[in-house]
Amino acid sequence: MDEISLDLPVVPGVELLQRVPLFAKLGYEETMALAQISHVETRADGEIAIHQDSLGSALFILKEGKAIVRRRDPITGDVKDLATLTKGELFGEMSLIDDQLASADVAASGPVELLVIPRKAFEALLASDERLAIKVFKCFCRALNDKLRKANGRIAELSAKKAGA
Repeated sequence: MDEISLDLPVVPGVELLQRVPLFAKLGYEETMALAQISHVETRADGEIAIHQDSLGSALFILKEGKAIVRRRDPITGDVKDLATLTKGELFGEMSLIDDQLASADVAASGPVELLVIPRKAFEALLASDERLAIKVFKCFCRALNDKLRKANGRIAELSAKKAGA
């Protein structure tokens, strides 16, 4: 019996991108295009991937490991852990759509492996494919809308607790 070969291109990161909610609505070829501009990087324990008050240059997806989001108070210098990110979660996405400084550090908690989508390559890809650009920006709008709804919910909960105290 002859072996059947499909000869599908193997591009690292496609499966991970398909599982990330931000890109879940993209088709396979669109996801392949994103994967082709991405690459994998590693960080050692404590190494910072994004520095607070720096201009972001990429979107990062945790392929393996954990990362801590930390914010340093600009006046007191006190550092507060805000969140722990785990496998499949992303950070730095805002750097792909605005020119604002990062609001926090993101540091490896143990060794991590990251799928990285550089801003310049991302912008060039979207500039070359208007349909993909519209679809990606709709995905960004949905993701930011979800984050805003969750933040509003937390604010309402805190306000209710404060009013009841």
